Amino acid sequence: MVRKYIRLVQVIALTICFLGLSAQMNAQTYKVEFGKNRIQYKYFDWSYFASENFEVYFYDGGRDIAYKTIEYLEGEFSRITETIGQLPYAKIRVFLYNSIIDKQQSNVGVNAGDFTIGGQTDFIQSQLELAYSGDYSSFKTKAVYSVTEMLIEEMLYGGNIAEMFQSSFTNSIPLWFTGGIARYVSRGWDSESDDAVREYVASTTEDKFIKLTPEMNILLGQSIWNYIAQKNGQRTISNILNLARIIRNEENSIERTLDTPYEQFMREWRLYYSEANTLLKESYLEPDVDNIVSGKNREDYHYTSVKFSPDGKFLAYSAMSQGQFKVIVRNLGSEEEKEIFAGGLKLINQETDRNYPILSWADSTTLGVVYAEEGSNILAVKRLGTKGEQKIRIPLLSKIQSFDFKDGGRLAVMTGSINNVPDAFVYNLVRGQVQKISDDKFDERDVSFYPGSNQIVFISNRSTDSVFVSGPDKLEAVEMNQFNVYGYDIDYPDSSFRRMTNALAVAKQPLNIDGDKILYISDQQGIYNLYRYSLSDSTSVQITNFLYGIKQYDFNYDLGKVAFISNFDGKDGVFVQDLNVNASMFSPVTPRRALQVARILAERRRERLGEQYEQLDSANSQTVSPIEVKSPLQQLDSLKAGAINTEEYEFEIETKVDTRNYQFEQPATDRGVNNRSFLSIYQNANNENSIQGPSPYENRFQTDNVITTFVIDELRSVSQLLEIEMNDYLENHRFRGGILIPLSFNSGYDIYGEYEYLKNRVDISASYHRKSLVRIDQATFLNQRFNKNTFQLGFAYPFNHKLRAEFNPFITETRYIDRDIRLLIPANNPSQFIPEITSDYIGFNSALVYDNTIVTGINLHQGTRAKVRYESHFKMNSDAVSFNNLELDVRHYYRLNKAIYLAGRAYFGTYFGDAPKKYLLGGVDNWAFNSTESSNAEVNPLDFQTLFDNSDVLFHQFTNLRGYNYNTFQGRNVLTFSGEIRFPINQLLSNADLKSNFLKNLQFVGFYDIGSAWDDLSPFKDKNNLNTEEIRNEGSPFSAVINNFSNPWLQSTGVGVRTMLFGFFSRVDVSFPIRNFETLNPKVQLSFGYDF
Repeated sequence: MVRKYIRLVQVIALTICFLGLSAQMNAQTYKVEFGKNRIQYKYFDWSYFASENFEVYFYDGGRDIAYKTIEYLEGEFSRITETIGQLPYAKIRVFLYNSIIDKQQSNVGVNAGDFTIGGQTDFIQSQLELAYSGDYSSFKTKAVYSVTEMLIEEMLYGGNIAEMFQSSFTNSIPLWFTGGIARYVSRGWDSESDDAVREYVASTTEDKFIKLTPEMNILLGQSIWNYIAQKNGQRTISNILNLARIIRNEENSIERTLDTPYEQFMREWRLYYSEANTLLKESYLEPDVDNIVSGKNREDYHYTSVKFSPDGKFLAYSAMSQGQFKVIVRNLGSEEEKEIFAGGLKLINQETDRNYPILSWADSTTLGVVYAEEGSNILAVKRLGTKGEQKIRIPLLSKIQSFDFKDGGRLAVMTGSINNVPDAFVYNLVRGQVQKISDDKFDERDVSFYPGSNQIVFISNRSTDSVFVSGPDKLEAVEMNQFNVYGYDIDYPDSSFRRMTNALAVAKQPLNIDGDKILYISDQQGIYNLYRYSLSDSTSVQITNFLYGIKQYDFNYDLGKVAFISNFDGKDGVFVQDLNVNASMFSPVTPRRALQVARILAERRRERLGEQYEQLDSANSQTVSPIEVKSPLQQLDSLKAGAINTEEYEFEIETKVDTRNYQFEQPATDRGVNNRSFLSIYQNANNENSIQGPSPYENRFQTDNVITTFVIDELRSVSQLLEIEMNDYLENHRFRGGILIPLSFNSGYDIYGEYEYLKNRVDISASYHRKSLVRIDQATFLNQRFNKNTFQLGFAYPFNHKLRAEFNPFITETRYIDRDIRLLIPANNPSQFIPEITSDYIGFNSALVYDNTIVTGINLHQGTRAKVRYESHFKMNSDAVSFNNLELDVRHYYRLNKAIYLAGRAYFGTYFGDAPKKYLLGGVDNWAFNSTESSNAEVNPLDFQTLFDNSDVLFHQFTNLRGYNYNTFQGRNVLTFSGEIRFPINQLLSNADLKSNFLKNLQFVGFYDIGSAWDDLSPFKDKNNLNTEEIRNEGSPFSAVINNFSNPWLQSTGVGVRTMLFGFFSRVDVSFPIRNFETLNPKVQLSFGYDF
């Protein structure tokens, strides 16, 4: 009766689960924990400013930029929230880092995105991390993007606890939808998105972006939101987003809001951009595929730099992917390529600096590579044909934007930032000294030397050529869309820089090629193309007309060739081709640029009218303020000397505008709602001068996630798990605690708690775990309790982001209590009976953990994870017996193509010592309606009898092998291998309209498992524990050893289905067991969980 009752409880519990009254199964977890690392190279002492809607946290060197940031974000707050139709649930916390290098040391989200446990409800917080990008103009865009992205996530997945709980059951909204709107709010319709959509609509007919890179998803999403705003108005954006929040489906939200079928909407989006660019194809040229030298870029590399050697024999270019990079040198004569340098670390779920590495040749055989390593900026000097390289730590600068050697390599110029202020610098490599060239608050970019000279050319958004003008004090006043070419002679400091170009456009990468001609790229006509500026006559001429913008380039005058990076098949490509620098051409303005001009003209007229009214109202009281002149800074040596130049340069708008030679900046209205509401104006008025602080950071804790789920335990059947995890804002302190209660209520329980301190290089933890197992059988009067209490300290040292060493000392106590009521009767109580036995152990476990996997979908990974673990238990009293354990778990995931994955797992474990425990082979984790084999061994590891202390059951381990029952084989050693080929349907049918959660997560798998468990004789030997049997008659001096020729290996092969069913990631496997060289009847196993 009891067993029938327990079985009935199991069925009822599973039925409740499938009705969705709980979250997913807890055993959707790996028994072996892997995980990645974050390394702290420096100490962060945080403070913060507070305002009406924000708290901006900063540390040493970040006070000034933090104040500017909170000031700027308050000004942008109304525009952002009105555009997307969402206000934050709490004040937004912004943790501001001085550089991406520093941000990579943060513990926030270290294992975000991985699938390790079901039933987890993540709490969405009004919090974000923001790294200073190196200059003010790009930082403004980045700040707005980050805030918008956070608000969108909070809108779709946040809210009260009920809404967050509901979000854990629904499909995630695709990246093009969420990232696209964040980029549109921060950038409007920019040239990069225009390039991406122009190429996409011309080269493909697919309207599903699942096969594209994340970057392309965001860019195309930006173009979709721009199309919606252009056709239906800005306010339509918030309507679509709020409907998506309710129905959790991006396609239906667009369809219902616009009253247009989604397929028709996508056709109209495609037609909108293809028609807009029809005329461009007649005047612009696509890069010739025959000139590409980087191949098809199947690895989705982002190419960061391209440089010719001074003698023109070699071309160097760098390729970056998720933080790892390589530098390739191509022999232009033989067309052979060689990887000469590699660095970086594969960063998962972290921002990477896409500007690194930066390349520059010191001479024809010596290449410099600037990159980040261990929290610092490094210059690696590599000589071709030799082993090794010289590494130099670049002092002072937290971010380097550009770098260029002077001939000979003893001097270099660079642009970057110190204390979050962008400037240009001279770097003396011999002395290791850095000196400022500029010393102001304008943005300097892309500096380089004239050939054989100490003259430099660079890009700046300065409004004056005076060396001494301080620049804008607020981010709001920073020019974002007007960058011109400037020159300077560092040998002859002057009071002004030489302005070379004067266009309302964004210029990049100036390069003096012969003393007179300076090449640079500009978006003057809407697409970044090459221009030539002549010093002799001060004229600029367009010399290329590529259809897709140039991202990076270099030109060799002797060869007459240009190398550049541009779009190719939705990815980066490196091209090399001939270039006539004396040519000139005209290209029409793109529709995007023409619309920009019209908007700016209207905005400029409104501004001028406003200024005229202000002058009339204040004519009698207006005072003239002098230009702010800053005193020389003492932090670094300045190269400037001379008198103060107070001259300001003003740009006037002419009545007639030549769109070829006169370009205009993008106004703020292009990035958001044109007309502000009265409420937003009132809010901004109240927010003025409301910034408080700085105040010191305090460790305030918040709930990170809650787990409410069920576990199907091998011994205790169905159990309820409740767990809560809390952490401080920076996740340097983490608390986790939970309880596991079997639904039978008399099978025992688990209680555990853990604290982690992750602020320093060495991670420290302390934990307590109590496991209680109760076995009751009323028919046999069996009533036993087995308890295990473990107190553990933990120390983890990360070598890098994917490899760490662990050392965890512990104290463990096991207690056996026999509560058989018959033993209370003296006649039934043997004298040697001890009703309670306590065993005490002291020991340690140590491990080496490697994990470089990335998540590519639900239950889909790429990469390798491995763990080798050693554990020792030393006895502390007479009832304890020492034992040891060694385990190795290796898993590798390989993507065959865009929709087929291979996954393999090898596992080995051994117990040894005075009292080795057992591995029980067979079954799967979280197996519904499971079965356990009765052991034929002399001592059954799962046998519970009165007067028999089986506390070893607290240490035995169940090991998976599909197609078999639990405990099919047992032994103190185990070895298994599992291989799977996985077919995710949503990736195989990337163009299909899969709206069902069941179909989107559907996977078919084929698998093969093999394994064995043994005691002394290995299954690799002819005589082993499985095929050798000793027969001995009691009282006889003779015995016989018989070999029954049984196969010591259990095998199975079959197929399976995985999907999300009623909120559970469910697995159904049909296995064909192969035992003793025979294929047995198929076995169907229903289980719940991820991976193997």
